Amino acid sequence: MRSGVRSTVQTLGALFLIFGLSDGSLNAQSISLRGAGGISPSTATTSPLSYELQAESSFFGRGTWKEGSRDIGDSTEISSSAKFVLSLQVGDTALLRFGVGWLGYFFYPKAQAPMPDTLQAEYLEVGADIQVSPAILARVAALPGIYSNGRDFETRDVNVPFEIAASYFVSSDLIILAGVYVDVNADPAIFPVFGVHWKISDKWLIEGMPPRPQLQYLLSDKVTLFAGADLRENTFVVDNRFGTSRGVPQLNGAIVEYYEIRAGAGLTWKIFKNASLDLEGGFTPYRRFDYAHVADGIKVKSEDVVPYFRIGLSAAF
Repeated sequence: MRSGVRSTVQTLGALFLIFGLSDGSLNAQSISLRGAGGISPSTATTSPLSYELQAESSFFGRGTWKEGSRDIGDSTEISSSAKFVLSLQVGDTALLRFGVGWLGYFFYPKAQAPMPDTLQAEYLEVGADIQVSPAILARVAALPGIYSNGRDFETRDVNVPFEIAASYFVSSDLIILAGVYVDVNADPAIFPVFGVHWKISDKWLIEGMPPRPQLQYLLSDKVTLFAGADLRENTFVVDNRFGTSRGVPQLNGAIVEYYEIRAGAGLTWKIFKNASLDLEGGFTPYRRFDYAHVADGIKVKSEDVVPYFRIGLSAAF
């Protein structure tokens, strides 16, 4: 029954990814931070009300997982996310943002492996972009939501990570970003973020904005080639029976921090004026579940070089 429910969730996520972009939007040349609510630079709009929609799914090969030096079996992975954000222009210097998002990681471990088969987040995005000066654009955003392994809801599943950052427009070709991402469940709780957006020439662009820093090459007006990294980190709370079901009762209700590092290349195809499709392939050399707040500091990791394929869609109006 549990696997059937999980398959249904994955199918719905894929349908949202494929069909949910008929009316979306990206707005305002802006900033990008890690985490569930990370955003990317895009093109400014003139309408007082705009909206953006982003969705993606990634499919991984099979890799071996270990707890310390102990082999706990192989598992594949599917990850998906979707986000919809409305933006409202307030005066000449502020843009209010409100949105909803969903993030899911799905694994297929052996029954007794101390790793979750599902990690999910259902969250809101509430914040604002503020024009501090002609050259500085600041963003403040909170991401309140439920961050869990998709089982019984508990109040401790609620978390409010937030981000504060500023983009400094050195010129139309060079933007520098600096900020912090704060998650009280993470270790460390405060994570500094730095990035750069640098248009080297008409064809080459360094899009060094986390969590997906890239080197891009404009092949044509509709196709951009890219290569880079994808750095992911989120915290979740597992249910009260998670540890007992795996023979590790100290993991009941524990906070788990999930890390994932990817390296890949692909292309972005502008399907329409305001909609783009990403196709990407690569590998992940490192993934880890870290139960840092548990006394034994249990860590489960995979260091196999595992291939993945990612498809992503974005739209802006």
